[in-house]
Amino acid sequence: MLAKQLSPDQQAFVNSVTSEVNTLLGTQLPGKFEMVSYPPGFHPTVQYGASAYYNSTMLDAFNGALEIGSNGMLTLGNHQFSTLYNSILTNAQYQYSTDDQKTVNDPLINAAQVNVVNAGTSSGFVAAYSVTPVTYGTIISAVLKNFSAKATDWSTGNIAAAAQSLPNAGYASLGSAITTALQKLSPLNTILGAQALANDQLTAAMDHTKNPSAANGGLQIDANDFYVGWTPMPDSTKLLSELANEGSSVSVNIKASNFSSSSATFHISGSAGFTIPVFDVFDIGLSGGSSYDWSKNTSSSSSLDVTMEYKGVTKVQIDPEPLSADMKTGWYDEMLLQSIKDGSGNPDVSGFKIDSSNQYAPDKMFGQGKPFSRFRTLVVSQAPTISMTFSADQASEVTSQFKENSSVDIKLFGLFKVGSMNQSYSITKVDKSSASGTVTVTMSPPEIKGNIPPEKQVCFVLGGVAQYPIS
Repeated sequence: MLAKQLSPDQQAFVNSVTSEVNTLLGTQLPGKFEMVSYPPGFHPTVQYGASAYYNSTMLDAFNGALEIGSNGMLTLGNHQFSTLYNSILTNAQYQYSTDDQKTVNDPLINAAQVNVVNAGTSSGFVAAYSVTPVTYGTIISAVLKNFSAKATDWSTGNIAAAAQSLPNAGYASLGSAITTALQKLSPLNTILGAQALANDQLTAAMDHTKNPSAANGGLQIDANDFYVGWTPMPDSTKLLSELANEGSSVSVNIKASNFSSSSATFHISGSAGFTIPVFDVFDIGLSGGSSYDWSKNTSSSSSLDVTMEYKGVTKVQIDPEPLSADMKTGWYDEMLLQSIKDGSGNPDVSGFKIDSSNQYAPDKMFGQGKPFSRFRTLVVSQAPTISMTFSADQASEVTSQFKENSSVDIKLFGLFKVGSMNQSYSITKVDKSSASGTVTVTMSPPEIKGNIPPEKQVCFVLGGVAQYPIS
């Protein structure tokens, strides 16, 4: 991912939040915390309504692939992790190693296969069991499926035992042909058995990803639709309780001084000072479409002290439902992906491979900073409460423009937009009681609960632990 570089002040803000989160939750996280910019937020209600449907918007946050946004911050992009996964599997083709290909092409082995195919056709087995296409491999697969308790076991002993059952079913000539060719075809059977198992895994993984259902572990999101499975599901009640815990919080302090008509010096949580345009840090929109004009309302002696507090900080973690050993439930098979990566471009192994020129080739998809990625863990909170203390020389303009219970929005460092007119991010207090003449304005986010339908309730995403599964 090619990233726009954060400016020093932006990086200082990110570093401050990161440090605070690591102090609060560091030992509880499964990896490195990274701050993100994700305006849609996280929907903490996992299931809702009388039918207890799963909240697809909540699941989207974990199923989103990562990318670097236009502001240089890590965010969730337009691609879904499960969709990328399915595209990778779709573009994988099974290829034999150099040695296995020699075995497959061996004239004596091909001749032995022909005898089995001819017997399968003449005995009526092919027609009776709808074998298609008619090859040695598909015939043996059908024999194992219908005459063995271990349908995926292509060992010589298991194939021999299945062949012994064929005469009693009326297919004596096929049983005889298989038995006669068994030793000659043993190396081929090992190759085809591995291929058949890999094909079954790939087919099940793709089917369960494209067509999630109750039967294969999908999560029902409405009357007719299912989402791919994830586990373990968070407890909504517990999560909302943690979000309401104001004792679990992180805060960032920002001080500004030395104002000029276009810039000011900022210190972020004790960092070195940055002299930058003030609108790059705080662009405040007020009710009625007006903005607080820093150039008119400040002088070289003005100051600003800001505290941003994120309350209810907690973590949420779920993982893709793994494809089960019997391939009946789940969808995600990391070992299959790893085999695609390890096998692609390697002539010494047989398996699924993707050509290097393909857009889903391993070197284009896998690794740190590559598209196949997601947040394994999200760190969420209430949207920040912002307290801004303006110096006395700004008091008149501040009390005139900042009105209690009015709406406000703030763009911070060109990275985040906090609040909007339709979100009712509001000024909850304008305190003029300071003996020094300063004015403190407190701005608070909308409540997570209230009259909003449960499935649409949103909390703030501070960041998370990114995962790039295949190294």
